[in-house]
Amino acid sequence: MSVVAIHQQLMRKMVVMLKSSDLFLRNSRLAGLLTSFFIFAVVLISGTPVPEAWLIVPGGASGAITASTTRRELVERYGAANVRDQDVEVGEGETEPGTVLFPRDPKRSIGILWKDPETKRSPRFLTIRGNTSRWRTVHQITLGASLKQLEQINGRPFSLSGFGWDYSGTVTSWQGGVLDKDLDANGRVFIRLDYSAEQARNAQNLDQVQGDRPFASDHPVMQKVNPRVYEIMWEFR
Repeated sequence: MSVVAIHQQLMRKMVVMLKSSDLFLRNSRLAGLLTSFFIFAVVLISGTPVPEAWLIVPGGASGAITASTTRRELVERYGAANVRDQDVEVGEGETEPGTVLFPRDPKRSIGILWKDPETKRSPRFLTIRGNTSRWRTVHQITLGASLKQLEQINGRPFSLSGFGWDYSGTVTSWQGGVLDKDLDANGRVFIRLDYSAEQARNAQNLDQVQGDRPFASDHPVMQKVNPRVYEIMWEFR
C-alpha cells in the first residue's frame, strides 16, 4: 500500500473518531487542532509529505491528479456530484468528450481528456480557464499570474504569441530559463496570457503585439499591458 493511501486511511479513521466524540461536538476548534497535529505526526513518522490538494505536477508523476488517475478515483476523492462527464473545450470552438471536476465552481473546475475515453483512465490533457483557480502547477503558477511574475520565476524574458486570435498569448518558448526545464519535464504545460479591458485602456500601441507570431515578453508594449494567465493546460505523455 502506498504512503498516500496509508495517510488517507489514517485520516478517515481520525475524522470518524473525532466526530463520534462529545469533545468534537462541543469544541470544533480543538478538533481542528487535533486533526492538524495528527497530520503532522503522520508526515513526521513516514518522512513523506502528503501531496498538495490542488497541485498538478508537469508529467503527472505526483500531485492531486496524476498520469495514472482514473475517473473512479476522482469520484472517491471529490464525490460523485462533483465529477461530470461532458464535452471539454479544446480550442477554436472544438470540443471532445471528457470529464469535468466541479463544473459549477469556476475556481475549482478542471477539464480532463482521457487517454482511454472508454474506461476513463490516465488523463491525456488537463485544462483550467478563467481569472482565478485553486489548481496550480510548480512555482505556484496559476490563473491570474502576470507576465512580469512569470519573467521573475523564469529568470529571463520568454516568447509568447501575439493577441487577437484563438491562441492569444500562448507561451512559445521559455528561452532557456528555469521554466524551460520545470514545465516540460516528462510532459508539457501550455500557458496562455491575455489582457483585460482595463489593462487595454491603460496601454497604448496594442496593435504592435497582435497576430499569430511570437513576441518577446520584454517588448515595451507587453511590459506596459502586463497580461495575465487565463488558461493552463497540462499534457501527460
